[in-house]
Amino acid sequence: MKRVECEILAPAGRAADIAPLLKNGADAVYVGLAGYSARPESSDFSAEEIWEALPSVHEEGKKLFAAINANVPGEKIEELCGLIEELDEKGIDALILSDYGLMNRVSKVVRHAQLHASTLTGVYNHEDVRMLQEMGVSRIILSSDLFVDEIVDLTDKVPDMDYEIVADGGICFNSNRQCLLPHFGQKEGYSVYCQKEYELLKDGTFLGPAKRIGNPPGKIHRTMGIYLGMGIRSFKVEGRTNHLDYILQRVKDMAESKKFYLEHLSEIPGMMHYIRRSNWYEV
Repeated sequence: MKRVECEILAPAGRAADIAPLLKNGADAVYVGLAGYSARPESSDFSAEEIWEALPSVHEEGKKLFAAINANVPGEKIEELCGLIEELDEKGIDALILSDYGLMNRVSKVVRHAQLHASTLTGVYNHEDVRMLQEMGVSRIILSSDLFVDEIVDLTDKVPDMDYEIVADGGICFNSNRQCLLPHFGQKEGYSVYCQKEYELLKDGTFLGPAKRIGNPPGKIHRTMGIYLGMGIRSFKVEGRTNHLDYILQRVKDMAESKKFYLEHLSEIPGMMHYIRRSNWYEV
């Protein structure tokens, strides 16, 4: 049977979260680099904290990624590139980047870490995949608003790229690169206005609950086999700002599904029959 790689990638917003995430099924953990992450600094790691976490992660045979996906002003680029080179020398396994110019520059200096294109890059077509591949990117985290047939088209046309999806987390109804709705931190986590509950009012009178603006969070662990058949090899759980218990349950769900589907690989071609025109999936 052909060996299939399947990675569960979990978020960590605190150093103490890393060990239990690995223990409960995560193959890799990603953290935000403080000051350069698209999340509040309270859930980010300083460069020193990332360095301190690396040895214990590697001792477990697992991986640690750093997310650098905020908009970076020009005057901060040199400082950031210096931090990236240090992270690379210290052994960070991958850098999750969202800026094309930064990816192009970093690809010329990074010697060990993989470069992953964040979902915030908004990859929708195979031309973009090829361009990023030529820039040294080895994995693309696909835009969360792609449909199944669009994902299959990408993985068919560029099969030699590593693909990741947001398997548990926010599914934006629009391009998540251009969200104009407020994002804010609060006691129970990190929220965006499209996920809040609203009420319909007329002249101050309550008419009833309003339909939520955004889509409900995606949870694909029950259908992981279909995505494995598409060529997806990494399944990301979102939620660096959420409480550990919330994240752990989602990691456990993904780990349970991973175990099931890797034990039933021979059934996946049947799952793909109505999705792929050419059922080339090998087991």
